[in-house]
Amino acid sequence: MIDCGAAPRRGVLSVLVLAAVAAGAAACGGGSTTPPTSAPTSTLPPLPPAVYAYVTMIGAAGSQGQGDSVTPVDLGPGATGGTGPGRAITVGTFPAAIAVNPSHTTAYVADFATGDVTPIDLATGKALKPIAAGDGPAGIAITPDGKTAYVADAGTSTLADTVTPIDLATGKAGKPITVGEGPEAIAITPDGTRAYVADTGAVVAGQSGAIGDTVTPIDLATGTVGKPITVGNAPEAIVAAGDSTVYVADSNSESVSPIDVATNTAGAAIALPGPPVALALSSDGSTVWAALGLAKAGDVVPISTTANTAGAPVAVDKAPTSIAISGNIAVVACYGSNDLVRVDLSTGKRLPGSDALPGGPYAVALATRRGASGTFGASGASGGSGGTGSSGTPTPTTAPKSRSRSRSRSG
Repeated sequence: MIDCGAAPRRGVLSVLVLAAVAAGAAACGGGSTTPPTSAPTSTLPPLPPAVYAYVTMIGAAGSQGQGDSVTPVDLGPGATGGTGPGRAITVGTFPAAIAVNPSHTTAYVADFATGDVTPIDLATGKALKPIAAGDGPAGIAITPDGKTAYVADAGTSTLADTVTPIDLATGKAGKPITVGEGPEAIAITPDGTRAYVADTGAVVAGQSGAIGDTVTPIDLATGTVGKPITVGNAPEAIVAAGDSTVYVADSNSESVSPIDVATNTAGAAIALPGPPVALALSSDGSTVWAALGLAKAGDVVPISTTANTAGAPVAVDKAPTSIAISGNIAVVACYGSNDLVRVDLSTGKRLPGSDALPGGPYAVALATRRGASGTFGASGASGGSGGTGSSGTPTPTTAPKSRSRSRSRSG
């Protein structure tokens, strides 16, 4: 239970041109000159893309679940500087999850309390017309081709059990797909063929029902579901590490379960020093980072995707609820301390300072802008759940769903 009381500045490409002119000496009765010559032009390498974080604000302690905005944060080139938070964008009530499309032009926000998805035009910073989803949308993922969003409908009081597909070209919702009860997170494999849904169950204050312990696979070509895969207790976050493995955050079990995509079976659980509520894949795919949002100490923990073992925790701030990665920088939303923290993944250390975000920062997604004109990058995906990214572009993260809860462990 979380109870804590959580105009881009772009360098212009520099060009240095050197010219040398030699003049000939005059002689008797005449003179001659040497034609001017130019040294080669030298071009400095461009700055990394400017990275922006889009952070959902759900309301601080005492008003948790009543927030209705997304705050953009300028993190600067390579996510190592920036001008900080910008003007808040109004969306639906209780924005529980956020995903950015592959072209980094639009963010999609799952509004848990109002039952819809709000698109945000990232070029203008304006919210567009909401799209109706199911009851209690809690997780969202976008296909690698950017055509479809899949929304996990957890239910607000009575548990829901559906995933709603949304055609992003038309803004129309399709026929819901039935999964397990209380789905709160969804990941899509990078090849776009399958989705994996975390059937979290009743973990939100006000919900009635059992706490879940399964993941439901979906064939996206047919919309059919496979046999539920048993994992740990209260699976809250999920991320695809390539097309071969999916990792699931089992919050109540304080572990992460790897799922073999080829066989749809879970491997041995990876023990963690606290309950994980969010996951993100490193840019090179070698590490899954888990945010321990309900632990007394605010930590993120690396998990090797080759050895399936956890490394030493890295301290961030109070109650981290979401994590996203761009290059070697992890961006962590910390609900308990109302700020955004950055971690240098090459050193495993938190960077000095933070971006203050009063009002309950919760889920975070990243987008890049390239060039002095501020145009958005056209490669990589960010936010939401599942998929992979290339070095230097934000990689996807699972937006956490650990809302104000009355947690009763059942294993």
